[in-house]
Amino acid sequence: MGEKIRRRILRVPVAVLILSALAASPVAVASVVVISRDGQQQWHSRVTDDFGNPNPSYGSVTFVTGPAAPPRGIGSLRLQTNLGKGDGSAQMRSTRYGGVLLTNLTELTYYAYSAMNNGQQFPFLSLDVTCSSCVGGTDRLFFEPPYQEPVTGNPTCPNQGPTIMATWQKWDARYGCWWDNNGELGFGGLLGVKPLSDFMNSHPDARISNPGGVGGLRLAVGFASPTDNFDGNIDMVTVSVSGQSISYDFEPPSGCKKGDGDGDFEDEHKHKHHGHFHHDSCENGGGDVEDDDRDSGKHFESTSTSSATYTSSENSQTVTMIGTGLDNGLPVGFTMIAVDSGGLTPAIYTLTLTNGRTFTGTLVGGSLVIQ
Repeated sequence: MGEKIRRRILRVPVAVLILSALAASPVAVASVVVISRDGQQQWHSRVTDDFGNPNPSYGSVTFVTGPAAPPRGIGSLRLQTNLGKGDGSAQMRSTRYGGVLLTNLTELTYYAYSAMNNGQQFPFLSLDVTCSSCVGGTDRLFFEPPYQEPVTGNPTCPNQGPTIMATWQKWDARYGCWWDNNGELGFGGLLGVKPLSDFMNSHPDARISNPGGVGGLRLAVGFASPTDNFDGNIDMVTVSVSGQSISYDFEPPSGCKKGDGDGDFEDEHKHKHHGHFHHDSCENGGGDVEDDDRDSGKHFESTSTSSATYTSSENSQTVTMIGTGLDNGLPVGFTMIAVDSGGLTPAIYTLTLTNGRTFTGTLVGGSLVIQ
């Protein structure tokens, strides 16, 4: 079965005003995860026809440099529909959040950029949900940037300002206004939008679902008219569940591998170390490792790195660095292993020295990123 969605015909003129800044809600600092290929960290691209059936002739999903100056890094995710195929869609979907209660979403934001659209639609976000009191037990909710100011949405909703072509803008979906396929929140624009909290209050058991095993958190363009053309970009999508935040930074593929860590780590016995490491396969030199044992006061620093090996799985990236160094001034060999699970589980740091000193702990403060 397809997933035809109701289309809106409201046209909103492009504005030239500067987007008003929203007061930031207090949330935990997000871990940043770099996504540069399809399938990484449970993000999956999907190009469909107008019924939602996979059909690559309708558009493309690519990791690109730019456009302009993205909110972080040098690139973003580009979503395009092909000429005469604006009734289809280009989507990027995450399966990570299947089963998460909507009431546990504490942050949901993203940056969008539109180079071409139908005069109204900007890259939008949607959620597939299941709920016992929904019509048919399911619904699909839509957050669209043009409906986040009073003249095109609900005047009681937060005013996030007008959409602006060819400009990066940040959108707060968690505290913005939505419409849905069942019409409980409205059908978009002048046909109605309401805060996501209204849906949560009516359906406290509503959970994100992954219909057909395909991600229920979607970023998309399209599903309009065949003659409409869409070319837009997405970057820095931040999802926080019960205060645990991950920001997804979409970047173009690179031949370089890079690992950076600087933070506090704690083992199962509550022993604490401060670890630091850096390696970039495109830089001269082998990188460096430093470690401070908070309990004993011992300090290790590398003097040379003989190898750095990167391995990856769908949900984690690992770097293993081997070399020599000084432990409290005495020469030793070292092996450092760092595992970045993209915020799904705490990052892991292990340092083993040839003098018998070893430590394995999880990140409790600071950062650890491998890409």
